[in-house]
Amino acid sequence: MSIRLVVFDLGGVMIRIRHAWSEILAEMDLRLPDGFTSDRLSDHRTLSEYQNGQIEEDEFLEALAQEFGFGVDQVREAHQLILREDYPGAAELVKDLRNAGIKVVCLSNTDELHYREFFSGRFPVCEAFDELLASHRLGLSKPDPAIYKFVEERYGLQGDEIIFFDDNAANIEAAKARSWSGNLIDPENDPPHVIRQELVRRSVLER
Repeated sequence: MSIRLVVFDLGGVMIRIRHAWSEILAEMDLRLPDGFTSDRLSDHRTLSEYQNGQIEEDEFLEALAQEFGFGVDQVREAHQLILREDYPGAAELVKDLRNAGIKVVCLSNTDELHYREFFSGRFPVCEAFDELLASHRLGLSKPDPAIYKFVEERYGLQGDEIIFFDDNAANIEAAKARSWSGNLIDPENDPPHVIRQELVRRSVLER
């Protein structure tokens, strides 16, 4: 069956991000408190709760300030430093797909602070998608099978009509379990170029 929907993760696929709190705090000339065990953002429970819509913005910032021993303004700045910039060629890739008649959606585990930033003008790729589906607004997050089912039902498609690009192996495996064509992306290896090559190989794009 032909591909009718391309789904992209955002951070590490379309947008450069920082992946660890220690990296972020180093940018601020700060360091993690002794005994802090959730340096990688993907392992941080409080951030996951915020991205799942389980806690509100103020509660998240206050909890993070308590964990780090910093002020709320400092943790807000740290959280915003997760985001860097679009990968070169990301917005152009999305536009080329849409010009070819392919629907293009972003499916991101994210939160309201970042969601507002996506549409601030800093990230042209976010303006290019047909839709940006955000975990905190859906109340679902990857790799929960329900979020993939939601996408299928929203667009009236079968899994084998969807191709998906993400930098998290668990998210890819969950997509494959629903017959999506899942492609694991290396954030350090020019994702837009690698993705374009795969889409050309699959005859989704001509070049």
